[in-house]
Amino acid sequence: MDQIQREKVLEKLGKIKALAERGVGGEKETALRMYEELCRKYDISEDEAEAALAQLEKRWFSYGTKLEEELLLQIFYKVTGSGESYIYTGKYSRRKKRGCVCTALEAAEIELLFGFYREEMKRELEAFMIAFKQKNNLFPDKTARAYKEHDFPERELTEEEERKYKKAAFMRMVMDGRTPPKAAIEAREV
Repeated sequence: MDQIQREKVLEKLGKIKALAERGVGGEKETALRMYEELCRKYDISEDEAEAALAQLEKRWFSYGTKLEEELLLQIFYKVTGSGESYIYTGKYSRRKKRGCVCTALEAAEIELLFGFYREEMKRELEAFMIAFKQKNNLFPDKTARAYKEHDFPERELTEEEERKYKKAAFMRMVMDGRTPPKAAIEAREV
């Protein structure tokens, strides 16, 4: 096995080890078994794997939006305890990447947490948008140029939709619900 393959195996071992340490129940046991099998398969001792996993280096993580970047930075802080991070400015600097100095094990944990919380954030933002549109009454009324009366058919909500709408109703209660200044709206109409 050449050095590049060995590094890939060690990176995979890091991810599996992170899952074994942070997982619960069967997930934890399966990850630990996979970790041990990979060590045997590639003839990597426990000490060698641990040493490789503990080595600090700058690692890069991709994100899509400004909110995801903020989430990623918070996860860096949670996992490493350090607020230090780097912005990718390489040849392809249009790629959205942030980096931090961490171990392979910490990198695996960052990837796992970021993947999980990115999806959770999307779910929460969906509920937030429902609440925000309702609280601020961002729907057309009869004065809208292309207003049409809609009669939406009633249907059963899925459990997920029901949870989202209940959460949105709660969020709506605590939102400010400001209105735009009338003078600005009237000035545009003139």
